[in-house]
Formats: sequence, structure tokens, C-alpha cells
Amino acid sequence: MSEIQLRTEGEEEVKKTDNTKTKRRKIPPRELRIKIYNDVHKLRKRGFSHTKIREEIYRKYGVWISLSTISYWTRRKHSPYNGRRIPSLEMLEPSEDLAYAIGVRLGDGYTYEEGDDFGIGLKAKDKEFVEKFAICLSNVLGREPIRPIFRKNEGRYVVRVTSKTLYELLRKPIDLKRIKPYVEHCPKCAAAFLRGLFDSDGHVDKRGYIMLDNTDFETLVYAQKLLWKYFGIESTGPRIHKRKGTTTYDHRIGKQYKANEDCHYIYIRAKSLPAYHKHIGFTIKRKQKRLEDYLRRTGKL
Repeated sequence: MSEIQLRTEGEEEVKKTDNTKTKRRKIPPRELRIKIYNDVHKLRKRGFSHTKIREEIYRKYGVWISLSTISYWTRRKHSPYNGRRIPSLEMLEPSEDLAYAIGVRLGDGYTYEEGDDFGIGLKAKDKEFVEKFAICLSNVLGREPIRPIFRKNEGRYVVRVTSKTLYELLRKPIDLKRIKPYVEHCPKCAAAFLRGLFDSDGHVDKRGYIMLDNTDFETLVYAQKLLWKYFGIESTGPRIHKRKGTTTYDHRIGKQYKANEDCHYIYIRAKSLPAYHKHIGFTIKRKQKRLEDYLRRTGKL
């Protein structure tokens, strides 16, 4: 196989010799370059010299990389990520953190597109909820911790993270088939997804009953299936909660708004509340406390 010299900034290697034109060599896809980049760091940690790393990469991938590229990569002066920490959906790995973020996105979370900027965000009044979402996104993207910002005029905490890959996964309309491999990877991922969804749109009344409402009917049906399939948790509905055009006062933000879509809800059956507490629960402290108070009051905890 012919030699391919990789440039760390994603540029083609250019060679010039006397009396010849510039020759551009084909650059492997970003996904392959990132795999090679990660392997270079693993081999370096094992004590391989730059020459040995070069030979090992060729043996595994059939691609030659220059010693200067290896030097730049190991010193972290350059990277093939080019600002996109997860370059494609194919390289997005299932995890509890990702599943939780997906659940939040199907609830209070949102995606945004502003020019060349794509990402995912959340606004909520519960600090621990927004902080949890931020931690999950940091872990998924492998980046430094993200700090939520408190907006006094809105009385809410806000976090926004740039990631075109997460945007592509979670942009509207949400494709349940696209998210299933990450949500149904294992019971822990399913629980994390449901926790994110219930943290967003779940409500616990004074009697301890849990309701989940959402404008997307299919999301509620999907949540019901996961609750029963993985944890044996029974729920009722979905039933209509608010009709399109209904005016409602939102105490969280102190404003009135008119519903643009029908909103449905499901209820967790009382006999399944202990199982919900055991397997899913809430990140939001006030919701978790209300549930636990009810279970203690009824002798179920």
C-alpha cells in the first residue's frame, strides 16, 4: 500500500521536488484519522517510540503517518478533531450520561442552530438538574466541566453546549429509531433516559403520585414501554392534559402562554411507585423528597 502522510489539521500533505508540480495525496476520512490519533496516544503511554508507533499504525491501518505528525499529536499541539469532539454519529458511544441527556432533550432541553453554530441546551430553575445535564454533556464530549449560568431576569439556570453531532442526533423532529440504540443499550441506560425525561416533564403531587406530560404522544408511549419492559413499572394513559390553544399561567417563569400543541400525560400506578423509586428516581431534590415522603408515609420505604 502506498504511503499516506497525514496532516494534523486535516490538510493534504504537499510535496515538491525540482521541476515537478505540487502533488496532493489523499487524506483518510476524519473518523479514521481520529481512531489513529487515539491509538497514537495509547501506544505512547505504553512507552512506544515514535518510530515504533508509526510502524504499529501502518500494521493496523495500512496508513503511514509522518514522525512530525506523531510528535505534534503526542504533544497535543494539533488534533484531527478540528473542534468537533465527536465527529459523527457512528463514533457516538452509548452511555448513561448520553441516555440522560437524550431524556432531557425530549423534555425541557432544546437544540439550536445559529449560523455555523450547532448545539444543545437547557433552561430550568433547579440548579442540580441543570448541573447534572452539564456534567453528562461534558462526559459525553470528553471536555472540561461546563458551568451553568444563572439568569436573574428569568430566574433560571442555563447551559448551552456546541456539538453538531448531538444536534444531528437530537434535532427536531426527534426520530425515536435514531435514539433507541443509545437508550436501550442496557437497563442502566434506559433508567438514565427515563430519569432525564421525568426530571424534565415529571410532576409529583402532594399525594406522591407521579405524572409525566409531553406534547409528543409517541414519546409518552415510548416511555411507557421502557418502564414496563425494563422495570415492570405500570402506568396509565396517555390521556389528554391540555388542548391546543389553552392559556396557562407558568408559575416557574411568571408568564402566561398559549399551548401550541395538544399535551398528553401518563400516570405511574401507585403500586409501581416503590419500583420507580428504586430503579429511576429524580435528580431534582424537591421531586425526590416528595416521592420519598409519600413512600415513608405509606410504609413503602
